[in-house]
Amino acid sequence: MAEDDHRAGDWLHRDQRRRAREEGPLQQPSSAPAKWYDQTFWIVVFLVVFWPAGIVLAWRSRWPLAGKLLATLFVVACIYLALSMQAYVRGLG
Repeated sequence: MAEDDHRAGDWLHRDQRRRAREEGPLQQPSSAPAKWYDQTFWIVVFLVVFWPAGIVLAWRSRWPLAGKLLATLFVVACIYLALSMQAYVRGLG
């Protein structure tokens, strides 16, 4: 058990602890360009054009929680307004 280095509250798998010990401190992220689906421009495009994919991309991105919530609330408000206008137009006819 001493080889395990298991401490109370440590939920890492034994292999994960071993790899973390071998790799040492965290490395700086590489300067590789972000994937297209991680870029804010494409997330916003998908939020406008195809909102289900835009919501998923927004929540999987590194946006702050406030940005994710605002994007989600914006889409929900747009859907609500579209459905309300549709019901209003049907009521006129």
